[in-house]
Amino acid sequence: MSKLIIPFILLVAVFSSPASSQAEEAEGGYAGAFLQVPVGARPTAMGGAYRAIASDGAGPLFNPAGASGLKRPLLGSSYRVLKLDRKLGYLTALFPIKNQAVLGAQWLYAGSGSVEARDTDGYLQGHDISQNSHQFTILFAKKFERWIGFGANMSYLQSHLSDISANSVGFDFGVMIYVEQLLNREKRDKLPVRDIQIGITVQDVAKKFRWNSEEYVLAHTTGGLATEQEDDVPVEFGLGVSGRLLDRRLLLTSDFVRNSKQGPRIHAGAEFYVMPVFALRTGFSDGRFTAGTGYLFKISKRQLVIDYAFTTDKADEGSEHIFSFDLLF
Repeated sequence: MSKLIIPFILLVAVFSSPASSQAEEAEGGYAGAFLQVPVGARPTAMGGAYRAIASDGAGPLFNPAGASGLKRPLLGSSYRVLKLDRKLGYLTALFPIKNQAVLGAQWLYAGSGSVEARDTDGYLQGHDISQNSHQFTILFAKKFERWIGFGANMSYLQSHLSDISANSVGFDFGVMIYVEQLLNREKRDKLPVRDIQIGITVQDVAKKFRWNSEEYVLAHTTGGLATEQEDDVPVEFGLGVSGRLLDRRLLLTSDFVRNSKQGPRIHAGAEFYVMPVFALRTGFSDGRFTAGTGYLFKISKRQLVIDYAFTTDKADEGSEHIFSFDLLF
């Protein structure tokens, strides 16, 4: 058996590995936790292992360099209602320009429902408390050579908790290596694994939330003391590998991710094309198995991709269903 196929067989073994769940169960959450949740139906169905793919509307959230291979304008969106009255979704627009470059913009939203405010004695205060966060992103990606692409996100973040708000500016950087392009055509045609890609990312650079409770204290308390606090979003480092087997019908992918405040996490996923327009997917992430499907509709010269994902429950939160839509012009 060729040595090139061995790493992709080993990816399957990750599905049964408890490493990622053990690492996360032993650690608490940090600022910007919504940035770590797999967003989009296709990435979610594949266990969040997407740094070596990142070629659709969800791609900028995993690796901005994934857009460097885009040939057609794309509009993408996804929206999921999580348990405990939480919501998460995005809207993405990507436009190829000259010299194998891509410009894009994205809005990511995360929020929760409201609860009635009470004082320390449990009495209602006559107003509600809710929390929501937004990330507005500008993306630039470019293939500098046939075998390598770079990408960068510049993001403006806002977070609101009742009358308290915080904002920040941050950056994500990515590299995508198209391994086959380092070989000549004759050697590529003999490979048992095709379309091998390696994704490398550094994300959430300089992102932080600065909170000041002065306005809330003045509006809703008598004699309360205002406080200031700065919450850093952990910088995250990611490495992903993907490749296709069985005449490109089977896609296997795996990510190794670690941030500056938490232990390593492993994500793994697989996608199998039953027919050219219909795919089945599965993955493993955060101690949970995931699954999903995708279907491609051709509308004149346009393509509409509808993806669906299902995730099993964690800590009795309940299962989730996610839909995403990508329109290629």
